[in-house]
Order: sequence, then C-alpha cells, then structure tokens
Amino acid sequence: MRNILLFIALLITESLLAQGGRQPLDIRMDFESYDPPSTLVVPEHPTTRAKYPFIDVHSHHWRMDTANLDKLIREMDSLNMGIIVNLSGRGGRTLKAMTENIAKQYPNRVAVFTNINLRSIDDPDWTEETVKQIEFDVANGACGLKIYKSQGMFNTDSSGNRIRINDPRIDPVWAKCGELGIPVIIHAADPRPFWQPLDSLNERWLELKLRPRRKREADDPAPWETIIA
Repeated sequence: MRNILLFIALLITESLLAQGGRQPLDIRMDFESYDPPSTLVVPEHPTTRAKYPFIDVHSHHWRMDTANLDKLIREMDSLNMGIIVNLSGRGGRTLKAMTENIAKQYPNRVAVFTNINLRSIDDPDWTEETVKQIEFDVANGACGLKIYKSQGMFNTDSSGNRIRINDPRIDPVWAKCGELGIPVIIHAADPRPFWQPLDSLNERWLELKLRPRRKREADDPAPWETIIA
C-alpha cells in the first residue's frame, strides 16, 4: 500500500513539474479579430428570396436618368422585391428624366423621391422656387421628399448658422408636401452613440474603433440632442 501511494505521489509531482515548465499560452487578441465559427451543427435553411413581394424604401441611385435598368430589375426579381425607392431623385429636369427613363423600361417598379437645396435658404425667392420645384417634381412622378443628413447637420445660412430641421423658413415646404399628400423622409443625424464616450458602454464601440472618423464631439457640429430636437 505504501508503494502504491508513493507511486501516485511521484506521478502527481511529475505532472505538476511538467506543467510548470510549459510556456503560458498567449491568449491576447483584439476584439475585432475574434470571430470564431460556430461549433453548433444544425440543419441550415438559408433564405435568398422573400416569400412575398416587398418594398425596399431606402436606396440611392444617382444616374437613373440614363441608366439601363435591366441589371437592377434582375437583382430585384431574384429577391422577390416588388418595388425599390430611390431617395436621390435630385429634382427638376434630372428627376423628370429619371421618371421618364423608368416609365420606358420598367414602370411601377421604381419610386423616386425628390430633394431640395437648403443652402440658398436666405435667397429672397427661395421659398417660392422650392415650392414650385416640389410641385413640378410631384407632377412628374416624384413620390416623396428626402432630406439628407447633410442638410440638418452641416448646411448653414448666410449668417453661418446651422439650418435646423425645424427652422420656420422651411415650414412652407412641409405645408406643400402635406397639401400634395407626399411623405417626407428626414435623415436628421448620425446615431446617438457617435457622440457618447468611447468606452465599454458604447454599443457602437467596435464600429467607432474600426472607423474613428465617425466619432463626434459636442460641437461637431452640435450635440445630438440639439440636432434631433
């Protein structure tokens, strides 16, 4: 019995000595590098096509006034996408050319929103011309108005003041859209975490670490609460 216990003790001692002689594993890793494949093995059912036709309400196509739409429509059909909304109609003659090009090739498959220019908001005829443009655009097939992020964050008037989305000078535009019965989509600001501290509580931490230029301070161009109000 004594020999057996001695043998076991020697084995344990040898094992401990062997472990003590090993080099420790380097387990340091950047968070963005950690992307292990799942070890869970289950039946896969990838879905590449919607069961029912759907509408993509957010897309940007800059040259739809002259583009051949065959490739776009093929891609839409492969997904069972019924309609796509182009939010970059620009307005005026460009929008008219877009809607005409769409009507010739694939009517009822692409909806176009118009856009306006806020940078000249102090011009004496800005309100009249902008309202006329919206009327013209809707008469030529525009389905709505899209306000870009830049218009609420970076555009300034002649005094250098940021043009807020609730600026009363824009009220006639909203009134005209209501009169014409068209929706308005406003991209007012970046996500709120872009302004928050870059720490463990920021849900966009990884995105901001990978793309640090997206991080904003309170004066870039203003606090999130001010822009979104």
